[in-house]
Amino acid sequence: MELKFVAPNIEKTFGHLYFGSLKRELSEGDRDNRKVVSRTYELFSDLQRTDNIEITIPAKKGDKAESIEVDAPVTIIKPRIATVGYRIGEQAFVRYICNADDIVPVK
Repeated sequence: MELKFVAPNIEKTFGHLYFGSLKRELSEGDRDNRKVVSRTYELFSDLQRTDNIEITIPAKKGDKAESIEVDAPVTIIKPRIATVGYRIGEQAFVRYICNADDIVPVK
């Protein structure tokens, strides 16, 4: 069995989430035909206090920094957490990557 990602329980894993800012955009294509394919946003959590949470969503969902105010409560739609392992010298590390279908304001 291959483990591709874990689908977390949003409330137990992240707690209450608040919108932060756009962290980075991933683009594809050459210089004349560049197209944004995904955006990564920084979210704040009342449960995960040591680090901000980075969520990557497809670019077709629009730029959330234009439509959601900083510190507004949000929820993430269909989150998936994957890991990337890497080595520096004789030490091994894991980086967690969270992708989602969308980030939406809580009403």
